[in-house]
Amino acid sequence: MRIISTIIVFFIATHCIQLSAQEKQKQKAKIFIEKADSLQHKDKIAKDVKTLIGHVRLRHQNTLLYCDSAYMYSDSNLVIAYKNIHIIQNDSIHLYGDYLEYEGSKSLAKVRENVRMVKGNVTLTTEYLDYDRANDVAYYFEGGKIVNKQNTLISDLGYYYPNANEVFFKDSVVVENPKYTIYSDTLKYHTVTEVVKILGPTHIVSDENVIYSEDGYYDTKKDIALLKKNSYVQGKEQILKGDTIYYKRNKGIGEVFNNMELEDTTNNIIIKGDYGFYNELTKRAFATQKAMLLQVYQNDTLFMHADTLRIDPVTDTLTNTPSRMAKAFHNVKFFRRDMQGRCDSMVYDFRDSINTFYHDPVIWAQGNQMTAHVIKLYTKNQNLDKMELIDDAFIIAPEDTLFFNQIKGKHMMAYVRNNDLYKIDVDGNAQTIYHPKDKQLVIGVNRAESSNLTIFMKNSQVENLIMRGAPDGNMNPPLFLPDEDVKLKGFRWLEPFRPKRKEDIFIHVKLPEKVESTAIYQDFEIGEIKTKAPKKKE
Repeated sequence: MRIISTIIVFFIATHCIQLSAQEKQKQKAKIFIEKADSLQHKDKIAKDVKTLIGHVRLRHQNTLLYCDSAYMYSDSNLVIAYKNIHIIQNDSIHLYGDYLEYEGSKSLAKVRENVRMVKGNVTLTTEYLDYDRANDVAYYFEGGKIVNKQNTLISDLGYYYPNANEVFFKDSVVVENPKYTIYSDTLKYHTVTEVVKILGPTHIVSDENVIYSEDGYYDTKKDIALLKKNSYVQGKEQILKGDTIYYKRNKGIGEVFNNMELEDTTNNIIIKGDYGFYNELTKRAFATQKAMLLQVYQNDTLFMHADTLRIDPVTDTLTNTPSRMAKAFHNVKFFRRDMQGRCDSMVYDFRDSINTFYHDPVIWAQGNQMTAHVIKLYTKNQNLDKMELIDDAFIIAPEDTLFFNQIKGKHMMAYVRNNDLYKIDVDGNAQTIYHPKDKQLVIGVNRAESSNLTIFMKNSQVENLIMRGAPDGNMNPPLFLPDEDVKLKGFRWLEPFRPKRKEDIFIHVKLPEKVESTAIYQDFEIGEIKTKAPKKKE
């Protein structure tokens, strides 16, 4: 019996303690009246309802509530207030409006009409706002605007965390800044650092460019962006893309990591690489790590690879207007359907549309192999117009599997019309070997030498030859001639090293040194390409 009594006493005591704790919680959450010009009980409306009129001031925990008039429901700890509403929390957050429902037990304020929330230099305005004091979040759902220094942020939906200094914007988000405007689906904004976190498709539009990203950050105070998904920076003449773009607006620099792509829409040139940067103020660009340059023509595209690609600003001295140069350094290879080549370094001058190839360049075009110390390609209206071979110039064209037509000299200028080579001028130590035909059969080996000569071509065949300055020549049968009579000194047939498709530009094999014309070639594999190299002499 004593045991049962003890249990009952313990249960009653525990229950009283719980009731006491709940009572204290209720007292803690209770809304208190501090001031009103008039206070009346309105039992006709509801039990324990008080009507407060004139200069009303209420207190709930660390929050003060001012209004012109209010109904106070003591049992449910609810206040409905009207006109000139002003809520002050911790002397730092001020909330204004014309109508309020305040639930003391939930610390929830529902403010309507002409709503304004102010904390420091941040002002939120809307017509409908729910402010959850307990969880530090103000939520608007019928459109709202936040003004923070230079930034004005607008959206259909928004969550403002005043103590955490963060705002989450959703649907039709617009951020207005004197320098640009941001349009987005979803953003997060920090009111102290003024950093925008991009959480969905976002455009940042300014007079200079348009920035797009689906994930990243934009520091509106420092004008620095980190863009991490489907991102690009589009200027008036260039578009910069990449997996990750680090962009400094004040300096105009975009640094790209992985899958960089810079498109020059004016000059139809694209630069790619796994790393690079572009300065939109100076127009300087750089790309490396699988770097590739694409030059787009009317009916074709040139694909070029090099260890390093650059675009540098220059000035057109004739017109005094800004222009650019594209430069490729080391292990240069390029592919176009009608032309391929390789060299160590290349420069393309936008001012005169000249491509210059340096250090053992080789170009294959029109069925010809061209080599020299320096080669220049001149284009007109995006079409190849002429080719200049400077120092130790050599052109080789296979007549068939056995014979090669050859032209050699100190300097050459080859002219192209309608994409066909029709004339070659050779200046200095001109030499030529070509093979006349009768009914598609080679009938001889014509070897000629002079100081200068001009060759006229038709359908890739020698049609006429004009020699100047001590000409000398002979005609011999094609068979049983020694090698030196059918191949000019310095002859190198480099067809095995020609890139035959655009993927081949990334495969680099060193060219063989100049060898005697009697060199024999053996096959070996380079990636997916079968090529040849000279055998070593025993």
